[in-house]
Amino acid sequence: MKSYFIMISLLFTAISFSQTEEEYKVKYAIETFFDGFHQSDSLKMKSVMHPNMTLQSIQLDKEGNQALVNQSVDGFLKLVTQYAKARNWEEEIQSFDFKIDGDMAQVWCPYMFYLNGMLSHCGANSIQLFYKDDQWKLVSILDTRRKNCGD
Repeated sequence: MKSYFIMISLLFTAISFSQTEEEYKVKYAIETFFDGFHQSDSLKMKSVMHPNMTLQSIQLDKEGNQALVNQSVDGFLKLVTQYAKARNWEEEIQSFDFKIDGDMAQVWCPYMFYLNGMLSHCGANSIQLFYKDDQWKLVSILDTRRKNCGD
């Protein structure tokens, strides 16, 4: 009888932590984007990017104040293809928190960013996606960037 309750508990635990099929598809799009980022492959990245994608960061400006910084997608892709391999960077996603409603998805992804094997900064990505033509596309990424990664 005791083993029966243990088995039932394990089953409910597995179900509560499992991802839905739609979450797997959303995660695949995000992982494809970051795989392309790490491989300096802008074509791979573009394969999951909506044509109107935006990139923004919340970070300290030169005066030490929090600022919302818009980044050119074309400039970002150029930077990735020109410098990623030479600079050896890696954005390590810590987890995925999914919110999906029909053709819209929001994913919260805390991350650690390493430059040449050393922790550079950390933060969270807020990624919005749109489902069209049987594929999830990244519409926007808004991230934070902090140096105090132990907090």
